[in-house]
Amino acid sequence: MVQLRVGRGGLKHLPLVDDSNGTFYFKGEGERTLWLSPHDEIPSDPCDAAPEEIDVATAIDRFQGVVDWPVERIERSWAGLRSFAPDRLPVYGFDSQAPGFFWCAGQGGFGIQTSPAAARMAAALLLDEEPDSMVAAIDPAAFSPGRF
Repeated sequence: MVQLRVGRGGLKHLPLVDDSNGTFYFKGEGERTLWLSPHDEIPSDPCDAAPEEIDVATAIDRFQGVVDWPVERIERSWAGLRSFAPDRLPVYGFDSQAPGFFWCAGQGGFGIQTSPAAARMAAALLLDEEPDSMVAAIDPAAFSPGRF
């Protein structure tokens, strides 16, 4: 992920923009900043993850291929380790074989998109409460660790 300052204002409320091929996405962060990702999935052993310069450059190149906003500077960049369940859906719920253990895993690279709903659904499951209206129509069984 890269946070860029660009030569354009009004970005704070820019929604997530994903290219049709799934090769990058960006989202407004501040008035003149945005978050940009190359939307990559590079396998990695557990480590202190850091972005590779080539991945940052690739993301910026893809971004500049679709907008005419000049990149003024890279403010920061970071990387993280992502996990995926075998069916590529997130996992939310209590483990049937480890009492008291609650799973909130497998978000892959989609945290920016899913975190508001995921947090509300996980909180309702964890606290055994009625779900928030944002997620009331979502069947949490689809994300249960019991599906494996």
